[in-house]
Amino acid sequence: MRKLPTRQVHLDFHTSPLIPGVGARFDKKQFQAALIEGDVNSITVFAKCHHGYCYYPSKVGTQHPTMQQGFDLTGAMMDAAHEVGADAPIYITAGWSALDAANHPEWCMRDENGKIYATNIDPDAKPDDIRPDCSWYCLCLSGDYAQSIYDLTREIVNRYKRVDGLFYDIVYLHDACYCPNCLAGMKKARLDPKKKEDARAYYRMSHLAFMKNCTDILHEKHPEATIFFNSGGADIYRPEYHAGQTHYEMEDLPTAWGGYNKMPPRASVMSRYGKEYLGMTGKFHTSWGEFGGYKNPDALKYEVLMMAMYGAKCSVGDQMRPCAVMDMETYRLIGHAYRALEKVEPWAYPASPTATLGVYLSGQGASDEGLHSMLLESHIDFEIVLPGDELSGYDALVLPDSVALSDEEAARINAFIQNGGAVLFSAQSAVKDGRFQIDPGAEYLGESTYKKDYFCPGKELPLPYANAPFLCYEGACRARLVCGKALAQVYEPFFERTYATYCSHSYAPYRDEPSEYPAAVQNGQVIYLAHPLCRLYKQRGAQLFREVLIRALGLIYQPKYAVKGLPSAGRTRLTRQGEHRRYVFHLAYASPIQRGNTSVIEDIVPLYDIPVEICLPEEIRRIRLIPQDKDIDFCLKDGKVCFTIPRAELYQGLELEY
Repeated sequence: MRKLPTRQVHLDFHTSPLIPGVGARFDKKQFQAALIEGDVNSITVFAKCHHGYCYYPSKVGTQHPTMQQGFDLTGAMMDAAHEVGADAPIYITAGWSALDAANHPEWCMRDENGKIYATNIDPDAKPDDIRPDCSWYCLCLSGDYAQSIYDLTREIVNRYKRVDGLFYDIVYLHDACYCPNCLAGMKKARLDPKKKEDARAYYRMSHLAFMKNCTDILHEKHPEATIFFNSGGADIYRPEYHAGQTHYEMEDLPTAWGGYNKMPPRASVMSRYGKEYLGMTGKFHTSWGEFGGYKNPDALKYEVLMMAMYGAKCSVGDQMRPCAVMDMETYRLIGHAYRALEKVEPWAYPASPTATLGVYLSGQGASDEGLHSMLLESHIDFEIVLPGDELSGYDALVLPDSVALSDEEAARINAFIQNGGAVLFSAQSAVKDGRFQIDPGAEYLGESTYKKDYFCPGKELPLPYANAPFLCYEGACRARLVCGKALAQVYEPFFERTYATYCSHSYAPYRDEPSEYPAAVQNGQVIYLAHPLCRLYKQRGAQLFREVLIRALGLIYQPKYAVKGLPSAGRTRLTRQGEHRRYVFHLAYASPIQRGNTSVIEDIVPLYDIPVEICLPEEIRRIRLIPQDKDIDFCLKDGKVCFTIPRAELYQGLELEY
């Protein structure tokens, strides 16, 4: 399989038929100059866009009506990229195609009532009404529409002597479809569309078939080409689609959606399959489709270096203007980031994680993202654990808020505990049939009768401030101590806030005496937190929620490294490159701020004299700054390698040679 290039651009081009002169000003030299300026070694070019038009002379599809007939813009971009040593995989739209939806409404996805699925479209809108951003009808990847994509794919792979890869966009839009074709398919497969699970099973079946057919067509002619199916192909909650990809492209535009904490856990999941993976951001200030929007160059530099820290190759989204002239300002911005990335690539690819903390997924985004943020902000490295994973490499496991365990998985975790492992779990995690599946030294009683209550830390769990009952915006699960030790207590309000019983502007104050229910309980190497602190942290952001979980975790788990004095916006990562007999310690620091609905990185503040301690089994012989190639002093203390990073501005890497 083709090796994945490190510095990529994903070039969007979704162009209305109302715009004249599409592709008219394409110039090979100008296109190549942009790639060179951007230090780009791969660019995904377009064959068919969301408007439904093709950008090469197609006998299967419809060439864009204002592009010179017979002109092959797709091929011209590919040839230009190849001449300067860059790969050029090809983009094909799948789930959104306005022309196909208009000409063949029978190809559209439908809900249980037969209504067409659409994204941000008002079916009753008048022609002159303002159309929302990103608004398209959704097409079903089955039947005649799927066949049209197969035919287009075959035409493309036969047309070009060199095809580096195919990128299919908008593939996994929903989890079920009830169009006539899917209803007929379910009947043939003896599945009942009235049963949600049957409809979902058929959706999975049809999408797996779609992926296989596209892959077979591609690899018949180009066996080394890559293939990726976007909009779910790298979703951590949809592992059923992971096997169908030759690699993974993690599409996150952190400024507008996804945020800056989403990529690390996704990278952890994608790295497990032994395939290459890349992170995808954008040059835009906000999101896709934004002409004339520019991100701060240092923000983009930070984003690509963060991807590299987590072993991800990099892709930056751009959108070409209809005339097909590349915006050189965009490529100067991209080049600023990619030249910094190129300097550290030898220490980023490939590298193995070293984290000894495993984190389960609850399937609830708020709980998972809340926990991930807590750990990242506390500079604790972690890896995602999926059911059935080998647990012996971890010292501790965390189950956030609502992790449902099968009996088999619960037995594996209990065996892990018996072998000396530690577990922290919260709220309704590891609860089945009204009982705990993991023993925290307490009996599960059920949910609180109060919508909100109060957490009071005890002397076993001191906090940096507010060591008094503090408000939790969801009530704790109730438990009764059996053999465990209470680390904190639940305080309950005087009454629920109703029209009959209320106090002040908000919730009633807590009673003078604690309730009989523990807020945190420990049984040996097991700790249970009764509140859904991970979800609360994601939704409310109170530092105390993070402090409780991290300090409770610290009672049963010690990370491999510690960084003192690093602000919560700092990010750290320790990897190992066994082939080179070295560890690599990465530190990045930038502090996103919210402006309107956009997360912005602007002020790059250098940090000085950052102490680091790392516990490693090998004898470290040398530590040097990368990419500066400058040695720094270190010492051994209590079995740990201790050193001080003299200065870090946005990013600093260190090589620990053994």
